[in-house]
Amino acid sequence: MERGSVVANLAADLGLELGSLAQREVKLDIFTNKKHLDFNKKTGELYIVEKMDREYLCPAKSTSCFLKLDVIIESPLRIFNIELGITDINDNAPHFRRDRVELDMSESASPGERFSLPNAVDPDVGINTIKTYRLSASQHFTIEIQTGSDGTQYVDLVLTKSLDREENAVHNLILTAVDGGVPVRSGTACIVVRVQDTNDNPPQFDEEIYTINMTENTPIGTLVTKLNAKDLDEGLNSEIVYSFTLYTSEKTQDVFALNPNTGEITVKGTIDYEDMKFYEMHIEARDKGKNPLLGQCKVIVHVTDMNDNYPEIMIESVKNTVDENVPVGSVIALVGISDRDTGDNGKVSLSIHQHIPFVLNESSDRPMHYKLIVSEPLDREKMHEYDIMLIVTDAGKPPLSDNETISVHLLDVNDNAPQFQQSFYTIRVMENNAPGALLSSLTAFDPDLHENQYLVYFIIEKEIANTSMSMLFSINPENGNLYALKTFDYEIEKDFLFHIEARDSGSPPLSSNVTVHIIIVDQNDNAPVIVSPWRAHGSVVEEKIPRSTDKGSLVAKVIALDTDSVHNSRITYQFLQVTDATLFSLDQYNGEIRTMRMFSYRDPRHQRLVVIAKDNGQPALSATVTIKLSTVETAVKSYSDMTEVPLEYDIFSDLNLYLVIGLGSVSFLLLITILVTIVLKCQKPKPSKTAAPCRNSVLSERNSTIADSTLVSNDAYWYSLFLAETRKGKLVVRQPAPKGSRYIVSSIPRGTGLTDTSDSAPSTLQLLDVNDNVPQFTQSFYTIRVMENNAPGALLSSLTAFDPDLHENQYLVYFIIEKEIANTSMSMLFSINPENGNLYALKTFDYEIEKDFLFHIEARDSGSPPLSSNVTVHIIIVDQNDNAPVIVSPWRAHGSVVEEKIPRSTDKGSLVAKVIALDTDSVHNSRITYQFLQVTDATLFSLDQYNGEIRTMRMFSYRDPRHQRLVVIAKDNGQPALSATVTIKLSTVETAVKSYSDMTEVPLEYDIFSDLNLYLVIGLGSVSFLLLITILVTIVLKCQKPKPSKTAAPCRNSVLSERNSTIADSTLVSNDAYWYSLFLAETRKGKLVVRQPAPKGSRYIVSSIPRGTGLTDTSDSAPSTLQTKHAVNLPEKQT
Repeated sequence: MERGSVVANLAADLGLELGSLAQREVKLDIFTNKKHLDFNKKTGELYIVEKMDREYLCPAKSTSCFLKLDVIIESPLRIFNIELGITDINDNAPHFRRDRVELDMSESASPGERFSLPNAVDPDVGINTIKTYRLSASQHFTIEIQTGSDGTQYVDLVLTKSLDREENAVHNLILTAVDGGVPVRSGTACIVVRVQDTNDNPPQFDEEIYTINMTENTPIGTLVTKLNAKDLDEGLNSEIVYSFTLYTSEKTQDVFALNPNTGEITVKGTIDYEDMKFYEMHIEARDKGKNPLLGQCKVIVHVTDMNDNYPEIMIESVKNTVDENVPVGSVIALVGISDRDTGDNGKVSLSIHQHIPFVLNESSDRPMHYKLIVSEPLDREKMHEYDIMLIVTDAGKPPLSDNETISVHLLDVNDNAPQFQQSFYTIRVMENNAPGALLSSLTAFDPDLHENQYLVYFIIEKEIANTSMSMLFSINPENGNLYALKTFDYEIEKDFLFHIEARDSGSPPLSSNVTVHIIIVDQNDNAPVIVSPWRAHGSVVEEKIPRSTDKGSLVAKVIALDTDSVHNSRITYQFLQVTDATLFSLDQYNGEIRTMRMFSYRDPRHQRLVVIAKDNGQPALSATVTIKLSTVETAVKSYSDMTEVPLEYDIFSDLNLYLVIGLGSVSFLLLITILVTIVLKCQKPKPSKTAAPCRNSVLSERNSTIADSTLVSNDAYWYSLFLAETRKGKLVVRQPAPKGSRYIVSSIPRGTGLTDTSDSAPSTLQLLDVNDNVPQFTQSFYTIRVMENNAPGALLSSLTAFDPDLHENQYLVYFIIEKEIANTSMSMLFSINPENGNLYALKTFDYEIEKDFLFHIEARDSGSPPLSSNVTVHIIIVDQNDNAPVIVSPWRAHGSVVEEKIPRSTDKGSLVAKVIALDTDSVHNSRITYQFLQVTDATLFSLDQYNGEIRTMRMFSYRDPRHQRLVVIAKDNGQPALSATVTIKLSTVETAVKSYSDMTEVPLEYDIFSDLNLYLVIGLGSVSFLLLITILVTIVLKCQKPKPSKTAAPCRNSVLSERNSTIADSTLVSNDAYWYSLFLAETRKGKLVVRQPAPKGSRYIVSSIPRGTGLTDTSDSAPSTLQTKHAVNLPEKQT
């Protein structure tokens, strides 16, 4: 119904009078969200104010739909319940939830199969809802309509005829839903049926047999043919895979390749007519359907013959490695040649087309065989390897050839000494370099190989001012990197000249050396020092001048010195601060300060001049001095404000000077006295005229050494006498003497010839050493404790190893096995002397930064091949109390005074200040305690020793001075303890604050100079006492008279030495009939050491003669020049 339409007359239906309705209030309460109806009081009619939709009011599809409302009439109150029935009309057309439906249907589906379709929806009810469905015309499909228990109709699509995808792949149908209303309404949906393929067509080839002709040696990859089978299906059912069947031989499959996807047949092997005349391939094409179908064909390939056989080379025997000094004519290889062809194609020849020191000689007894021999001398350094190409050629047309390469590697012989890139190295080092800094890399080149090429670098020792070069510089023995072990100062040392040796590890080793000139380059590292006017560090120079000083008068003169040289040491002077720039002038070259005018009454009484002295370096360094000028009329400070008087300070300065001069003089006299004493003690007594000093013959035990000796025996033979000589020419006996033997041992100097005797001639037996012992360290693990703040270049320990071999097999070289920590190599931190194993520190260590290091030391001998062993070294950095406390509160500039103001009425116990100090040391050393070092009134303030709080102990009185000076010292807990001080100047509120000019000198500086005087006096007394004692000892030594010998001139005594004892500077000779393994040895310092105990019950005659005495023949085979002869019974061997 339309808006305004009357639904009913409530006044008539409810029996209400229209006249009374106007005076009464009427309300209409509808149980819906919208107000669809309203009531007219004048007519009593119920009418429509908004169009009503049954489907909205009654969502559930029921046959009846009612709208409930209440009519409320007041005065008196009456309520009427009204239900308004709503009748449906056909105002909604059927519609499908999806207007397009797609179905996939296999072409193998059987007729009669049903497929569900979506049903349509019509919100109307009754006859107005859906009545039937209709399907567009199709010869393959129809529909069936079924009704559910709730009256809903469902549609099924029924297949009436078999499908064929190859004829029609897609079927488009229209499904229409029609309702029963008037007028009739309908809705449609599009049904798309896609026919799914079924694998029902097998692949088909164009031909059943393919015949192809090809020549042999067709290149690999050549296309033979392309098969093209067809399949009418689609998708996987139409995709074809080609493959060989089981009827195709494996040899054929090795020659031909079949692409499974494209069907292309290509050549993948060598087609050889001699191997096979034709090839037959059986191929099948199979689709990829679920039940695959296949088709087959045959491919026959006929091969056309060609001249395709190359001659061959057979290496029957070859020496790929030979020494570079191999003799000319040596056979390197035996080679044979052949060819599978016949006739001219089978005739072959072998040749070398290179210009090399090798030739081919054809064998006379074996046709088609050759010898490869050396034709010229070889040199590995010119050509270390030869690739000899042998070329064989047949006589065919065109001729075919082949080649074979023989590689001959030459082994190295140590015939080249190391060569440096330069003959002289000049290295410039900037002074103030960091210890351990890399100066240069001095590398040498050795064209030899392996151990003959492996170089070890040494610094050839040279002492400068009693300092070895190895204490100043360190060279990495492996790579020649040269490091500085200390910081150099141009003002102390300007250059160094020494030699570096590079030695290979061949047998025998070869070496060369180069001269290195280290030039220290000067830096502007010394700031000017103010020497006039002199003042304490940080203090102010006070000068008084008459106020009537004339213009141009000299007020003061600033003199600064710079220890740098030439350009950097030129000093210029400038005003940094000046109270009145019109009053004073400064000469920039001589430092003279003069008045530019006379003083006036407007000029202040105090003038403050800050003068800066700059050198000429880049960047320039400077020093400043503050001069406080006061006119004569200025009142003198009270005694309480003048605790330090400049005059007293000068007196102490002169006393310091005298004490220093006295201490230096006495120290110089002490040094002269000690040197004189040493010279007197080192003077050798004049030899006696009656008899020359002689060296004693001794019998020495195992491991003893004969210094600078030569042993000679006149026996017919030696029984196991094994002597060896060390690197420094020392003779060492390596075998004990037999038990019960008797020997005569005499001595002659080196270079003395031995004449023949009547009985026998000298015989010599020499055993050669083999490098069969690895170096052995005395410990398997070294723990070295190093105190932090060590000096760079300090010796940490000596890590020595022992090798019982001889000569180069015994000579050891020590290395640090490289290991990086935080991108720092161990060789940058430590250095080891490659000859003696002394381990040095290259830098100063700090416990707070690094606590320990762990690395390995390797000892390697110089044998061939070299043997080595290594040991683990653990460096432990030991902490020192090296960090003094730092005052962080109250903060002040370096050396300045902290000023605090407090009320004079401060109560007892009030906090005045709090001192806080920090110490970067750890644990025990970092504990801080606080004490008063100076205090104006000890009864007025207290200091907590643990927290540093300063509090008042009482209230201020009128007697207490206005200014209180507190000096607090903060000490750590180390041994010795380190400390820091802070000076606090307290001023009461009523007292005016002192000007800056009255607060520049602190009494603490006076105490420092007082302590210096005490130390100088103690030092002077100590050195004087040592000088007196030294003089007395010298007098006593000179007054002693030596006791003269009664029997003979001074000579060295014959002794019997036990195992490991030493006999110095001796020469032994024996004229006994034979030596039973008497083995003596000599240490590196020329000491004679007996290495084997004497046999039990043996008796020996031991004689001695001095060096340089010749030995003459005697009839009894005894030396005629022997001075003394002693018969001694030797003790039995100690067990």
